Amino acid sequence: MKLFLIPVLSLVSFLSWGQQGSCYLQQSKNINLTTVDKNDLQCIARNSDKPNTVFYTLASWCAPCIKHLPDALRLEKDYNTNVYVLLVESEEDNRLKNAVKIVENESMDAKMLVLKDSVYEGGVKKRNKAFINDITPAQFEIIPDFSKFIVINDKGEVVMVTNWKDYKKLDKKNVENVQQMLSHTVVPLIQ
Repeated sequence: MKLFLIPVLSLVSFLSWGQQGSCYLQQSKNINLTTVDKNDLQCIARNSDKPNTVFYTLASWCAPCIKHLPDALRLEKDYNTNVYVLLVESEEDNRLKNAVKIVENESMDAKMLVLKDSVYEGGVKKRNKAFINDITPAQFEIIPDFSKFIVINDKGEVVMVTNWKDYKKLDKKNVENVQQMLSHTVVPLIQ
């Protein structure tokens, strides 16, 4: 019986790895993170065992990004979704290590990715703007801010890209309430 279980467990492990492996994701040469572009994110979502995948953008110096990180990570625990923290600093930027520490301080289990330097060049704002222009579908306003929640379904379709105006729609007093914004924009998509 034990001899039979070993090949079966090996096959299951291989098949699970093969789903992510079919995306041909690359590791950064500078830091122990997987590098991604729009196509990679869509592939990750298509190969997910969940109906939707959430990608949360974070820069180490962005106060709202850090403030909303716990809410982003909580989505994975509370709903049927995978959550990835997408770091927007360059693979060569020293601040990237700080971003990793910020995420690890919040959760050692958090899944992190970093934008590819080869696709998104320049400083962090230029990289983020190019990425947001690339990932945002026509039905959403393109605003290159940070602390975005990007939802991609299991077909690889981008179904939500949030921005700062999503907070303002809900609260005319300009009070930032991430839980309220998420409950109206992201949660209905991932329930």
